[in-house]
Amino acid sequence: MQEIDPADLAAWLREQVANPAAERYLLELFFGKRGVVAGGRKEYQRFCRELTLRLHPHLERKILGWGEISTVAELVGSPFTSWRHPETGAPMSVVYKKMPPFLNRADAEAFVHWYREYNTILRDRVGIDVPAFTARIVEMPSGQVCIFVIQERVDPQSVGHELLRTIEPGAAERLYGLILREYEKLFRFNRAQRASGFQVGLDGQIPNWSVVGYQGDPNALTGHERLLYLDTNVPMIRIGGQDVVSTDMYFQALPGGARWLIKRLNLDQEVMSRYFQMRMIMLDFLGNLMVRHRADLVPHLLKMSNDALAGPFAEGGFAPFTLEEVHKYYRSDVATWRLWRSLKLLGAISDGVSTGNWRVLRRVAEFYRIWTEPIF
Repeated sequence: MQEIDPADLAAWLREQVANPAAERYLLELFFGKRGVVAGGRKEYQRFCRELTLRLHPHLERKILGWGEISTVAELVGSPFTSWRHPETGAPMSVVYKKMPPFLNRADAEAFVHWYREYNTILRDRVGIDVPAFTARIVEMPSGQVCIFVIQERVDPQSVGHELLRTIEPGAAERLYGLILREYEKLFRFNRAQRASGFQVGLDGQIPNWSVVGYQGDPNALTGHERLLYLDTNVPMIRIGGQDVVSTDMYFQALPGGARWLIKRLNLDQEVMSRYFQMRMIMLDFLGNLMVRHRADLVPHLLKMSNDALAGPFAEGGFAPFTLEEVHKYYRSDVATWRLWRSLKLLGAISDGVSTGNWRVLRRVAEFYRIWTEPIF
């Protein structure tokens, strides 16, 4: 504690605290006669509490979405921005993606390594732009190890599924043209790496793309915009046909019997493989248009997909899509989603009952909504 320079702390507070009175108070609390330097551990803990209250007076967690693997949230109400863009150094708003818990720190550190590697490969070698990224490992009192993936926040209105709400067919074709160019980058990279056994995958659905510099009108898209790929929290890398991150993490929220059945039927590998097969990535995109209630766009983008299969992706020897195939995939995808959500709910209810929390039985009614209400 004696090595802390009051001038250094004062400079830091001036940058982080907008209120001069709070700055003076904190300096006095730290260096005054009864401050941290003189008072020892108890005063230090008091200082930390005071600092937290003054830097985060109305801090709240806002849930932005629940993915199949992670929960996406942002912290709102803070008077300062603690994250800086790694390139520009400017204040940067971020979102936090909480991953399923790990049993030990070694596994968590391995995951973070591959997470950073995946983002770097996409950006620097494949040529697909991603938001600024980092990750933090947090060890919980329960003994579990949690990972928070931290990603630069994008304008929610610039994300693909938001654009779908009002986009017209012509603009949708221009947007899909941009996405197809991103697919082509991945296709070329994987073909070039085929001999080494190194492959990269991605989930190319419409909600995973954001338009940089979006001006608020999806129909004003020109087809020359830059895209960011958002769904980078799971490292989709295969070396010699093996995923670098165990697929077990996808199914931790499911009951034990369901996890056993999924692995027994090899469904975990089937789910993952779709993200490494270009034709399946494109089919998944088309099917997701129907999930997002824009089946009217499918015929337009189906033709573009088939033109791409016969053009930039011709080396893959892919068969063209049919409208019937897209409809069949959509029905299968929706059924899989409903089953997945049902199993996760069953797992949550089971865990609650096993710990004596009988109130979770109220959630039984959610099974009906999962199977009867629209997904989105």
